[in-house]
Amino acid sequence: MLEHRLAKLAAAAAFALLVIGGTVNPTGSSLACPEPTLVCHGQLFPPMVGGVFYEHGHRLAAMTVGLLQIALTILLALRRPPLRRLGWILLGLVISQGALGAITVGYKLPWFVSTGHLLLGMSYFATLIYTAFRTRPEPSVVELDHHARLRDDLGGARRWIAVACGAVFVQLLAGALVRHLGAAMVCLGMPSCTRSGEWWPDAWVQDLHMIHRGLGVAVAVVTTLAAIAVYRRAPSWPALRLLALIAPVLVVAQVALGAFTVLTVRAVPLAVAHFAGAASLWALWMSAWLMTRPRTTAARLAGPIAAMHPVRA
Repeated sequence: MLEHRLAKLAAAAAFALLVIGGTVNPTGSSLACPEPTLVCHGQLFPPMVGGVFYEHGHRLAAMTVGLLQIALTILLALRRPPLRRLGWILLGLVISQGALGAITVGYKLPWFVSTGHLLLGMSYFATLIYTAFRTRPEPSVVELDHHARLRDDLGGARRWIAVACGAVFVQLLAGALVRHLGAAMVCLGMPSCTRSGEWWPDAWVQDLHMIHRGLGVAVAVVTTLAAIAVYRRAPSWPALRLLALIAPVLVVAQVALGAFTVLTVRAVPLAVAHFAGAASLWALWMSAWLMTRPRTTAARLAGPIAAMHPVRA
């Protein structure tokens, strides 16, 4: 279906937008464009040099995602009436995200607005993934029965997926606070905070940085346990098993990228890759959660609805 393909395209564009946005802070380009609007130094297409390349490039990518979202909302309203409300929610999220971005620039990067901007972007991304799942072609009765059996086999392992989703979101929040409170480079030791071996210095920003590191280890443990539980309980679910195999590899790479980001004093490619890894891990566990939801068809829903509203002769 067209709306399904567009939802997947919008989700891919939102991921690219997150990664592009992840280049703005490490390159020190957050205020390269002083106007909290669509223009930069009075131009819609200014010379893309220096910090303007990152900051205005992020704005242009955001405009592209906005246009895709408008098209997706229209398609859902016209072709999938049951999902009309979801389309409007998505449009509201992307408008709110743009407004937070403008406020961030207009008020010179208040940490709480910047943090909200990042988390809302991750939430919008997750909602697009949900939309892609909701707009899949309607399953046959055989496919529904097969899916139900797979869910029965999975059993309590799905709770591990929920725990992993929650752990990753908490870590996203901690990472956003580290980024926007200037705590990214306050601990240059590894694994301790300082190079002299101190783990918990007096400065609160250093404590925040170390909490982020500790949560990273916790996410790695939770991800590994969740992946093992899911892999063992889903022998006949290749797509879910693939996600379970990728998850530990991704989280180990994420921990390594975090360490090397510190050791290289925040080399931009490593910092951006670390951020992209976080978004990827979030997408992976959200996809696993949505993949294992119960499925039904409009035909199966028609029976209970008809019973609630009988036709009168």
